[in-house]
Amino acid sequence: MRSLHWPASRRAVALAVVEIVLAVAAATGAVALLDEVAPITGLGVLYLLAVLFVAIRRGELPALLTALASVLTLNYFFIAPRHRLTIADSENVVALAVFLIAAVVVGRLAADARQRATEAEARARLATAREREAAMLARAASDVMAGTGLEAELRAVGEHVAEATGAAAARLELAAAPTPRDGEVAVRLPLSARPGWLYASPAPEWREDDLRRIAEPLARLVDVALEQRRTQERLADAEAARRADVAKTAVLHAISHDLRTPLTAIATASGGLGDPELDPADRADLASVIGIETERLAGMVDDLLDLSRIESGAVDPRPDWCDLHDVVTSAAAGLTDHPLELMLPRDLPLVRADAAQLERVFANLLSNAVRFSPEGAPVRVSAGVGGGAVTVTVTDRGRGIAASHRRHVFEPFYRGPGSRGSGLGLAICRGFVEANGGRIRLLADTGEGTAFAVSLPLVQQPAPAP
Repeated sequence: MRSLHWPASRRAVALAVVEIVLAVAAATGAVALLDEVAPITGLGVLYLLAVLFVAIRRGELPALLTALASVLTLNYFFIAPRHRLTIADSENVVALAVFLIAAVVVGRLAADARQRATEAEARARLATAREREAAMLARAASDVMAGTGLEAELRAVGEHVAEATGAAAARLELAAAPTPRDGEVAVRLPLSARPGWLYASPAPEWREDDLRRIAEPLARLVDVALEQRRTQERLADAEAARRADVAKTAVLHAISHDLRTPLTAIATASGGLGDPELDPADRADLASVIGIETERLAGMVDDLLDLSRIESGAVDPRPDWCDLHDVVTSAAAGLTDHPLELMLPRDLPLVRADAAQLERVFANLLSNAVRFSPEGAPVRVSAGVGGGAVTVTVTDRGRGIAASHRRHVFEPFYRGPGSRGSGLGLAICRGFVEANGGRIRLLADTGEGTAFAVSLPLVQQPAPAP
């Protein structure tokens, strides 16, 4: 059985009563104007218009009250005997009964039409909201799958939620307890892995139900983002473990092979020095071997220690004003047996870096360039300024580096075909350069040797001394 509903709020009730009174009064005025030119039973249709107006505006129960008020008003003012709620003519009784029935039917039909229109409007509004929510969830899923980082993904999803629900602002937070800001509405996200909350700042025509409706699909997206993050962390841990195993294997190989060679030479020379019949020339040669191999062994140990500091992030440079011309000249001081072309402008800007570490970098680069250059072919060192950096380039005249090996040259312990080094020099160069805010690159292969470029940030130059 259908129940009749009166408007919920006091203000709505007051407005409904005012509209009923005005509608009945307007119909009564119209009937009074036409009373002299038309039969009163025919003029009752004007009250039907009042019933229809109230039914459309306020619903079924106010329409029924309007019909009852219309019947009483028509009876009291226009049906004889007038100004009394009695009816002398039985025909008027039938007319009033028919009018009341017609008013009730019209009121109900109008109320049903109004209810259907309201329901259709609600369905259209819900369909529009669902369409916006579906588009929002699609964009949020795209952001989550982009893998830009959990914080950036949650921030982007919050922006999409605000746009889809009409909220002034929205945000997502992973926390055990809600911490809403002033004016925010908090809705719990049913996450599977950890607690989370969705916050929104209300705005005109904003509905909290929209926020609650999207909480569950949003929670599924956040679960995907969290699982993606856990997967990335597991992959990163596995990659770190793999690299650690490779490094350990390389270190063991270096210790078992590279360190064994100088140790064997030192042991052999030491044994030879113990021969009392050894002539002075041979004794001097053996002492020289011990000195050379000891220096080589100390250099390899220093390289291993430097690499360990670089890998652990403990390089700790001490930046100061450096003249790259002086740094490169000092690095080249020990290479007296091979020609060098130092093409460094005298007005090259100063840089802020650790001079000792840069000298080590250029010493390694020059040593490699000399090792791979043909005898007598000069190693060229040039420099210039551009792109916000000061760049020094070391170029040899060797056979170059094969394309398949170029991307590995800065990896620790990597040694290309024919290389006799420990495979640590370029890795140490990269570590020291990057620790000083710079960048080291292997330049494109031109078929005329190999070129490495060291770029350091161009900074404002110090004021000249007075």
